[in-house]
Amino acid sequence: MSDKIKTFLAIIFFISALVFPLIGLAVGWWKWDIMTGFLIMAVVFVAFCLLGVLMLMWVKDLSWFSVSLPYIFSALYGFLPDAVPLSVDDAAVTSIGALFTFGLSLRKNPDTPKWIFIPLIGAGLYALFGGTIPGGFDEALIDSIALIIAWVGMRQGAKAEIERGEVVIETGE
Repeated sequence: MSDKIKTFLAIIFFISALVFPLIGLAVGWWKWDIMTGFLIMAVVFVAFCLLGVLMLMWVKDLSWFSVSLPYIFSALYGFLPDAVPLSVDDAAVTSIGALFTFGLSLRKNPDTPKWIFIPLIGAGLYALFGGTIPGGFDEALIDSIALIIAWVGMRQGAKAEIERGEVVIETGE
């Protein structure tokens, strides 16, 4: 299976992790009770997220887009209705997405600056302690700023790798 197909499947699994848990909640609540619905929702969410991360772990030649996917989809999770009060779930999912993105960025380029971890985790903590503006606007803004800062750091690591001559640029000839 090619890296593009694995990345595409990861995207499909991450989208499924945002959609199918809500269906699981509705079915569990309808058939049994609300606690069963929450349990089904959690299991379905974790299963699809793990499948998405596994797909990305199997990608041999990671792109910066594929590296950022766990964080992007964890930030999108913040727009879903809260399943757990006080934004604990938003903070946990964003922080875990940040960890996976950081790990993938280190796998792609070991020279990636370690400080990019700080804004990514900071965005996850903001989801827990922040929230001064109602709705998800402030979290989306913080997530976007953190992703841009991390992207700049990843580019610095890639630039250092190119300057050392460790990267061969294919011309297609």
